[in-house]
Amino acid sequence: MRKKVIFLANTGFNLFNHRLNGMKFLSRQGWSVIGVANDEANFEDKFMRENIKFIKINFNDKGKNPVADMMLLIKLISIYKRESPDMVHHFASKPVIYGSMAARLTRIPSIINTMAGLSYALGKGGFMTFISKRLFRIALSGRPEVIFQNKEDMNFFCSHGLVRKENTHLVPGSGVNTAVIRPNGPRNRNGRLGFIFFSRMLWTKGVKEFVNAAEIVKKQCPQAEFIMAGGISSGGGKTHIHPQAVPLQWLEDVNKRGTVKWLGPLDKDRLMTELDQSDIVVLPSYYREGVPRSLVEAAAKGKPIITTDMPGCRDIVLDGSNGFLVPPKNAEILAETMQRFIHNPELIDDMGEKSRKLAVDIFDEEKFLDKTAQVYKKAGAA
Repeated sequence: MRKKVIFLANTGFNLFNHRLNGMKFLSRQGWSVIGVANDEANFEDKFMRENIKFIKINFNDKGKNPVADMMLLIKLISIYKRESPDMVHHFASKPVIYGSMAARLTRIPSIINTMAGLSYALGKGGFMTFISKRLFRIALSGRPEVIFQNKEDMNFFCSHGLVRKENTHLVPGSGVNTAVIRPNGPRNRNGRLGFIFFSRMLWTKGVKEFVNAAEIVKKQCPQAEFIMAGGISSGGGKTHIHPQAVPLQWLEDVNKRGTVKWLGPLDKDRLMTELDQSDIVVLPSYYREGVPRSLVEAAAKGKPIITTDMPGCRDIVLDGSNGFLVPPKNAEILAETMQRFIHNPELIDDMGEKSRKLAVDIFDEEKFLDKTAQVYKKAGAA
């Protein structure tokens, strides 16, 4: 009889775009794989085409209603009882908390959790942080194995007693297929350098800082080009609007001013094309990232990177080697760093080659699948 595993995430977008390769990896090993998440953009059909069963469940990331959270727990218990998996793997805060509780109550043998960055509630402070810490202590007590994407987040959880150190593992990101995401030939710049920022449009990702820096640079270097790509929700649906989402009117006003072109949410092929046609990738985030997938993809594409000296972000950029680290929330220094590429364009190809090497040597998905498989083995899922 085939062993069964459930992958649980808050959004179908997260599950399909960031975890599909891991799901297919286990399927190739003979496991029966099930995805459970919100279905905000017809992900059931997408998983069906990959021969993976998908179960819809409603997640409300910004919800603070304990009754709704209790209903979520009851629903997860029902799914876990019905499916009776041998292993569960949870991603993001609410799935980790309530999925782990449900897995313990239904006696699932192997429980794996991945924390992709520090929870928004944990970093906010006050009563919400107090409650979040209590919930994490309950959920992660005992035997669940917990994967962190950077050392700072792992140390935070351990130092606050949220998880036992012997149950922690460091796996920086989910990796990318560097054989597929690769440089696509040199760009014909014609003296015009292109900067691209692609991410969800959240204030904490540094949207305002990128726009302000672009306006500073444009005054001195009118030939520079600036693009933003991404929506305000996960997967482009109307649900799961983050509390830090940038208002659509603000983004439309940016387009009207003309310094920065906001393209909205793009499908993967269009995004890769825009990335090919840009020279430098910028992510001025002050969000507690795990390891930003956008920067891993940028490195795989052989692009130099400007990002902030923040946990997760600095795991991808070796300052002065494949890009530059800048202080968070500082548009002036960000603008100065952009101008370094404008005045020294030879840096682009040199740093881009180092980015590509870093992606292949450290962030290729095969290495991440091997590391994750070791965590599964420790949890008792051979």
